[in-house]
Amino acid sequence: MLMYTSIDAQIFDFDSLYQNDPQYKETIKSIYKKMDIFDSEDIMKISIESDFKNLIKNRFKGEYQPAVFRYKVSDTVIVTRNIKIKPRGNMRRRTCQYPPLKLNFPKKEAVIKQVKEFDKMKMVVKCSKAKINEQYLLCEYYAYKIFNSITDYSFRVKLIEVTYVDTGGKHKTGTSYAYIIESINQLAMRHGSSPVETAKIADLLTNQNQLALVYLFQYFIGNTDWSVSGRHNMAMIISEESNDPKPYPIPYDFDNAGIVNTNYAVPDASLGIESVRERLYRGLCMDENIIKLASERFIHSKEALYDIYNNSGLLDKAVLTNTLHYIDEFYRIIENEKGFRNHILDRCRQ
Repeated sequence: MLMYTSIDAQIFDFDSLYQNDPQYKETIKSIYKKMDIFDSEDIMKISIESDFKNLIKNRFKGEYQPAVFRYKVSDTVIVTRNIKIKPRGNMRRRTCQYPPLKLNFPKKEAVIKQVKEFDKMKMVVKCSKAKINEQYLLCEYYAYKIFNSITDYSFRVKLIEVTYVDTGGKHKTGTSYAYIIESINQLAMRHGSSPVETAKIADLLTNQNQLALVYLFQYFIGNTDWSVSGRHNMAMIISEESNDPKPYPIPYDFDNAGIVNTNYAVPDASLGIESVRERLYRGLCMDENIIKLASERFIHSKEALYDIYNNSGLLDKAVLTNTLHYIDEFYRIIENEKGFRNHILDRCRQ
């Protein structure tokens, strides 16, 4: 049953405990269906062992390769799984030293509910070794948390601490933050919905209350790298209930946003802005009352959104200060009737 022994404690293999300890097995069975990694704000600790030299070298092939995944259930129990990983993401594969990953778990060996029902999970890692890249990653993670605070129709994320062990022998073993993104199938299931596979759908054919929240959220974080109708960095789900026929747009991928402010983010030249920190409202014109209701949601959530950053404890002081100033600017605009009119209502696209 013993996996290995450290100086401080015995570390047990989860499978051995589950198979050989009846009491432990009953405990796990009683909580299994309630286990949800996205419910807790605790930082999940894992390790991934693979040939990262090969993965980075062949990042554009997008092929799976074997890996060993270890998850620390507690101080004394570790789950070990043989999985497959592959690089993902278009721009970051071209731009970053370390591409984001897709983790593919064998369902029959899964322990956590999300992995058993949705066997493929997206993991975002820092772009390169430079310290600032971990700050970028955290800022993008918090952008997801912002939208979580505004609406439940959003991708949940889980912050993790990952130890990478390179069997290729080129990269030293190291530990850094990353985060896992909820799958579209899981998000849809939470809402009794199904993913929308249509390549294009007009903005105004989507749920208008959700659309207004998306428009203001993208403005809040200073993101112009998205499109509802073009389905660029935008997922959609549609309710299986006939009384709610319009799909809900769900944004993702915020590394080009001003609130993240990566050193590789550059706005499209056609937009007429010089920096991603310069906000530009990109929403289509719609019923002003709906946009105003959406703005009230942001105003009502103001304290909670500031708390996401103030209570972080992980951001460098300079990054935190700059981020809070950036949020201040947003609220100066939407809390002022004239500012809201000039920067948002009168800037909508026809």
